[in-house]
Amino acid sequence: MIPVQLFLIAALSGAMSGGVRQKPNPSVFYTVTIDTADLSGFDVTMQIQSAPKTIRLGMAVHQEYNDRFWRYVRNLRADKLGKPVAIAVERENAWRIQTQSGEATVHYRIQLPPENPTNRPVWHTALRANGASINSTDTFLYLRDYPHSPAIIRFDIPENWDMAATLQGGVASIGNGKMQYSLGGEATTVLDSPILLGALRNWTFTVQGVPHRVVYWPLPNATPFDTTEFVSSIERFARQALALFGKAPYTSYAFLMEDGAFGGLEHVASVSIGARSSDLAKDPRSSMDEIAHEYFHTWNLVALNPRGLPKASADPPTHTRELWWSEGVTMYYAETLRRRAGIPEGGQTRLRDLEEEIDRFYGNSGNTYLSPERGSWASLDPPELGTGDYLSNYYTQGRLIAQALDIIIADSTGGRRGVDDAMRLMYDRFAKKSAFTGADIEQAVSTVCNCNIRSFFEDHVRGAKPIDFNPLLEPLGLRVVLTTEPVADTTGARYPDLRISAYAPPTGGQMRVRILDPRTLWTRAGLHTGMEWISLNRIAIDSFPDFRRAIRSIKLGDVVPAKVVRDGVTQRINVTVTGYERTRARIAEIPDATPAQLERRRIWLSAAAR
Repeated sequence: MIPVQLFLIAALSGAMSGGVRQKPNPSVFYTVTIDTADLSGFDVTMQIQSAPKTIRLGMAVHQEYNDRFWRYVRNLRADKLGKPVAIAVERENAWRIQTQSGEATVHYRIQLPPENPTNRPVWHTALRANGASINSTDTFLYLRDYPHSPAIIRFDIPENWDMAATLQGGVASIGNGKMQYSLGGEATTVLDSPILLGALRNWTFTVQGVPHRVVYWPLPNATPFDTTEFVSSIERFARQALALFGKAPYTSYAFLMEDGAFGGLEHVASVSIGARSSDLAKDPRSSMDEIAHEYFHTWNLVALNPRGLPKASADPPTHTRELWWSEGVTMYYAETLRRRAGIPEGGQTRLRDLEEEIDRFYGNSGNTYLSPERGSWASLDPPELGTGDYLSNYYTQGRLIAQALDIIIADSTGGRRGVDDAMRLMYDRFAKKSAFTGADIEQAVSTVCNCNIRSFFEDHVRGAKPIDFNPLLEPLGLRVVLTTEPVADTTGARYPDLRISAYAPPTGGQMRVRILDPRTLWTRAGLHTGMEWISLNRIAIDSFPDFRRAIRSIKLGDVVPAKVVRDGVTQRINVTVTGYERTRARIAEIPDATPAQLERRRIWLSAAAR
């Protein structure tokens, strides 16, 4: 036996131990076996006990992404005491076993798809000679009728590998050249808890008595970087987040950082972040924007969730109109808390952040056509069924709503309160309790500011009317100036209008056209969202890399042939590519601002914690 440092979050149910219990009261014991001689995949055994005679299995769908990883499940079979048990397929990610005793052992292999090991989404499971990143959602089948059943996972891995997870740790031992780790929790928590294995680097810090662990899985040829500043920046942000809410929604936390990966994903008590060592060597804070956003989701999306308490499900996620709050307001706090922690991105001020966000808002006409609620709702739908040629950004809309509400609340309360108070009130009312709606957010804001906020929500949350920041900024001696300008580089050379893209339908099939702005010349030429791509500029479009290669081949003034299929009919459309204009926004000082305005601006810019 050797001691292993594991962070704990979910107490293992008493159903794992002996004692009186009613049936069915199922439990699951998983064994994951990784053989470094074969990095194409790994084997999973699922031992099911005390289940009903009909056992329904599933592979869960994550509420933010759907990689349909069940496509990579191989050699699925079941037995009871060595005798085969039939598995019936109900749909592509759901199966059924009929037993006599409610017990069975399920075997399968996760055969990983080919992927660049140095450039992959961080939520994709990966194997390397020096470790593994396990996305539990895409690894473990679960009992569909018992999404909170207790589960234990045992890993058989090379003896020199470490482990990082936020589940309850059990036995860790070495035997036959293998390290055996045991972890446990209830199924929904297990499926939302990524696991890092291998040659890991570890640092720890404590905030408000709560332990936090920073874990880094480097590439074999990782570039050295300033780990002191890297960890210190994470700790400073964590302190600001806990200061905002006054408490953590977890008993311990792990920042799981992976070299060779990009992106980020939040979890119940951890965050997965792609952090390339080559980027960190240039700037140890280069991943802080991603870290800040995903970590804040621990409060605002995981604990405070518009869909309610999370539960493992093999069904697609339910629609919600409140992603502008969960995502956009989270982005506002990722910026705000970084400033409070003294680590603003690129030294940005609050004024510059607001200016850039207003500019982004007007750079996309979909933001003035689709309300934040409608854009949130349509985010789960294929583009041709959701918003067509319009594409709004509820991230940008939500950030601007948070900025506006902070000013409105401060004005209504003489500077005593702000959007922080509305966030805390929402958290206290709904976190880990129940789902919330836009009406609940409106009520919380009204309570905090003691004002009537109905027209604001009608215009800018349920409606798509742009927020007029001039009356909000006038007390600060500032105003927004909108102009229309050609889109060009720093030398004045105009950019071609390439506001068109491609996407793969969720169920597979031919790549489809995606219009990024209805004002684009592609729409005027007759192309629309949902058409099937055949080719662009004589390059066949069978994948997104094909599209990227085609779009990069287009220059200003080209006549580009686009071949598409609409309603079963093949069309060739010639598009003359020109430049385009867009609305630009900047914030200017009001001439002769008064001392009172300047003082209010100073306080607003400081973004001090309330």
